Amino acid sequence: MWRAWDDAAECALAETWRTASPFPHIVIDDVADDLPALFEILDEESVDPYEGDILSFEATAPEPRTPEFRELRNSFAKAFAPRLSRITGKTVTRVDMRAYAYRAGHFLLPHSDHQQGLARVLAYAYYLPSPEPPVGGELELYACDLEAGTLASTISAKLISPAANRLVVFDVSDVSLHQVREVLGGMRLSLAGWFYA
Repeated sequence: MWRAWDDAAECALAETWRTASPFPHIVIDDVADDLPALFEILDEESVDPYEGDILSFEATAPEPRTPEFRELRNSFAKAFAPRLSRITGKTVTRVDMRAYAYRAGHFLLPHSDHQQGLARVLAYAYYLPSPEPPVGGELELYACDLEAGTLASTISAKLISPAANRLVVFDVSDVSLHQVREVLGGMRLSLAGWFYA
């Protein structure tokens, strides 16, 4: 299901990771080769609405409900954890995974995924094809300045479109501020979560 990379591609991704701005990240296109099988798995997993001060979207439960979705998560970890460990220089082993649907009006405001004690190392989003491709819904990365360990200023630094069959991986730290811009139309579908140490 998950496409292999050759050594040259892995070396190029490692260089991209080291030089990325505003914080380490990579974007990889054409990641999966059996999208119909992926959708068969996801069709069996129910979604619920989530709303709060900084978010509005639909998502599956934090822990997969079906054995097929658990196996999808496990195959993703098996395929990507060793590769990403080599590319980023950060040892990761396990991964969590949820499916997300952002419809018109849905968003996730600026935040960092870093939380003490959770051992999150890398964040990821894998974008799925949508029957109604999204308008908006870009992943926005921010450049941050810290003063005495406190966030002093931020500026929008990069937009990454949620193109189908694209995987985005980024560093989890206090300065990896990011958001999902509001979806203006269509639907943004993704699998997302974190790789852990």
